[in-house]
Amino acid sequence: MADFHFERANTWEELVAEHDRWLESYNVQRHWAHEGRQEGRRSPSEVLGSLTLLRHHPGDLERAFFSNRYVRRLDVLGYARLKHWRIYGEEGLARCEVVLWLGDDGLVVEYGGDTLSRYDVSFSPGETRLGNVTNPRLFATKYRPPQLKLFALEEALGEGGWLKALGLEGYAARPRKKPAALQDVLFAYHEAWG
Repeated sequence: MADFHFERANTWEELVAEHDRWLESYNVQRHWAHEGRQEGRRSPSEVLGSLTLLRHHPGDLERAFFSNRYVRRLDVLGYARLKHWRIYGEEGLARCEVVLWLGDDGLVVEYGGDTLSRYDVSFSPGETRLGNVTNPRLFATKYRPPQLKLFALEEALGEGGWLKALGLEGYAARPRKKPAALQDVLFAYHEAWG
């Protein structure tokens, strides 16, 4: 049915316009799949109703499709660990799970849809490791730590003095502890009774 009109399109713009016309007529015409419906809705646009109006914010789509999502638990000081870095989120959310979005535009720490902090990132050449985490931006939130500070640390050290992103050393394998002494005790016990 639509192939005749699609074949007559000579340019990309004509093809897009024809596709839009076809899609509109397809969605409003009566379909056999909906003939048995009790409420009398017979076309796809009538069946879907307001569901076709659902739109997503372009920033949310960009984040969902073009960035990596990590779920981490904040430590007691409000830091999350990601790829050999400790990243500050919010001390008032200690031991809570937060979401870290890592993309080309940087690193974002979120909790319950609220942005806690944002960082600029760069990657090591030829690797997936984070090379540098800079330019921390903390956002005002409603989450406050239960214990007030004894002194104003941020005012005392200044904006550059308080480390919000800490580079860590790589993981090191733990040495295995062999229970050799336990085996010696068991064999000595066996020899005494044997």
